[in-house]
Amino acid sequence: MERGTDRKRSGRKHRRRFIWIIVVLLIIAIAAVTLFYFRKDELGHKESKPQIITESQLKEIINVSELSTFTAVYNGIAQVMNEEKTEKTDYYVSYEARVDVGVDFGKIGIDKDDRKMVICLTIPEVEITDVVVDIASLDYIFLNDKANAVSVSQEAYKACEEDVKNESAGQEEIFELARQNAENIVAALVRPVVEPQGYTVEIR
Repeated sequence: MERGTDRKRSGRKHRRRFIWIIVVLLIIAIAAVTLFYFRKDELGHKESKPQIITESQLKEIINVSELSTFTAVYNGIAQVMNEEKTEKTDYYVSYEARVDVGVDFGKIGIDKDDRKMVICLTIPEVEITDVVVDIASLDYIFLNDKANAVSVSQEAYKACEEDVKNESAGQEEIFELARQNAENIVAALVRPVVEPQGYTVEIR
């Protein structure tokens, strides 16, 4: 009887010891998980803390080499007057030309408010950045046969350049499209960098 009682007592002690081991392991596991999530949350707060964006950083972001934000193709006819008799036309010349319109991204105005976390970018005036006349496309109608000289192509080329500049200067649509494209380019360059830091971007 005593041996049986001893075995029962020994079995109870082993079971109790086993239960305590399980309890201790559970406590350690819960503590480890709690500590892990606490550290993760603390790290997340540190990473999400907004950083101050400097003006020099913004200038580097929007520093692009190309000024053109819109390209228009023209088919025009230039009128070339006689140098001596300025009221008379020497010839007409038809041409094809490409006109690039855009802004100087180096002149974009930057107004930054770190307290309100707002960045205002001001787009400069849109202007014609380049004109290229296709000299191979020149086709002449001479009213003065004397104007059909060896140097006519050079003279005609300059006349076509001036003509396309004057024509495109009056086309408000291409300037508006160039401005919209410039705004879209700036937004695409700046917003992905500064908005994760908590800034709001306004483009004017």
